[in-house]
Amino acid sequence: MKRTLFCIVLLVTVSPFLPAQIRSRQQGTIVRMRMTDCLGPQHGFMATMSGGGKMEPGLLCPEYVLVTDKVVYVISGKSSEQLIPLAEVTRFRLQKNEMLIRIEDASKESHFHIKARVLRPEWERNQMLEEAEANAMITRHLDPTSIREQQ
Repeated sequence: MKRTLFCIVLLVTVSPFLPAQIRSRQQGTIVRMRMTDCLGPQHGFMATMSGGGKMEPGLLCPEYVLVTDKVVYVISGKSSEQLIPLAEVTRFRLQKNEMLIRIEDASKESHFHIKARVLRPEWERNQMLEEAEANAMITRHLDPTSIREQQ
């Protein structure tokens, strides 16, 4: 009797916390990856003044674009070994200004620095503008050669 009463009390006290943990996990898709300079430790004013804002030059870290239903994140790894598979659903959670992602069967979550966040409609509009600008550049680049050939 005591065991069943203990189990009921345990379920009643723990159950409100379970949905909060489930809701704190979000999911998105990694759509782009590129290698950029690694960010050094983020210690604010003192690191900037001492020149410790960046790690040694030439060291590259992955930068990803993660798209969710409402927000698009640009995240950066803290080392070159933090690789995430592209075009797969990625589960993550946010903590302060970091994104925590459990990669495959890793025993712990990897920490990524959030470099930017944009609402998805705004990001899609910017992508369309960039694409139109790239197409216009290609068209302009081809026009001078075609004009030269005609002369």
